[in-house]
Amino acid sequence: MKKRIFSIILLLSMAATLAVPADAGYFKDVPEDHWAKSYIDDAAARGYVNGVGDGRYAPSGRVSFAEFAAMTARLLFPEELRAWSGSRERWYTPYVGVCFAENVFMGADFALGRDETRAMTRAEVALMSANALKSAGAVMPDVKELEAVEARIPDLSLNSPDEIAAIRWVYVKGVMNGCDNGLFEGSAALNRAQAAAVLMRMSQVELKKPSDGLDERKAYNSIMAMKERYPEGTRWTNENSYAWHGGIFNVGYGCAGFAFLLSDAAFGDLPARRVTGVRLENVRVGDILRINNDTHSVIVLKVNADSVTVAEGNYNSSVHWGRELSRSQVESASYLLTRWPE
Repeated sequence: MKKRIFSIILLLSMAATLAVPADAGYFKDVPEDHWAKSYIDDAAARGYVNGVGDGRYAPSGRVSFAEFAAMTARLLFPEELRAWSGSRERWYTPYVGVCFAENVFMGADFALGRDETRAMTRAEVALMSANALKSAGAVMPDVKELEAVEARIPDLSLNSPDEIAAIRWVYVKGVMNGCDNGLFEGSAALNRAQAAAVLMRMSQVELKKPSDGLDERKAYNSIMAMKERYPEGTRWTNENSYAWHGGIFNVGYGCAGFAFLLSDAAFGDLPARRVTGVRLENVRVGDILRINNDTHSVIVLKVNADSVTVAEGNYNSSVHWGRELSRSQVESASYLLTRWPE
């Protein structure tokens, strides 16, 4: 009897040992000399990616929105996944739901068509990766760094404005880079091996929590410090753009871009949220108001008794500091973007 028990235990132990390599990422269709083997093994060992069955990973297989959403959510939003209480109609529903809640699909065509099984392009992966890291609290690159990478991407202009902002971002962060021919090739497919590489590079991006100790005086001083660089009358038109760190919008042009630039000076990496039904009493320094029937953006410098003082770009094609907006102008705003924690 003791021998039989020992034999059963031994067999179970051997079976468990034999199962470890596949679970740990040692897939039989990923040879030792495969360029992405270390990425695939690490991603599988950490539970970010799964195989396709029969001990295989299918490194050359295409990646769908649902699959990349699952990989991204496991990496960056594990707590949100554990707290998911919505539908589980399909295996990917929680992952896609969490990614929607975290604005990961912002700017992507998928968000319009909701075709979770469609294969992704490299530009779409860049967009999702940048959105996800921003939402998770990634430390944002300097504007000059973002501008500098453009010379390294000859085909950058072939992508949408949102994708361009994201591609520059992932280049700076080392999450993605060009193909062997030096081009980014945003319309090209991304395979499962490349997805594992992207995930593991994302895991190396520094994340930080929102800044502590922020108050309106500090926000004001940070914004006004930019006046030396962008003095009154500096030319600023719709030709000027800025990739925002606050989420919701990836990039702003003209007035929105200037408001986003000053907003980042004050709030760094804090996430933004949109507020409708604006009341003057709820407006704070650093908030962005979308006024003039949703055609112009300004950033608040000071809240007065019955008005606000603002800074703005593309005001007569230039930067302007100190214009005053009445209560009625403020409260007729289409919406407000705030980065003050709730």
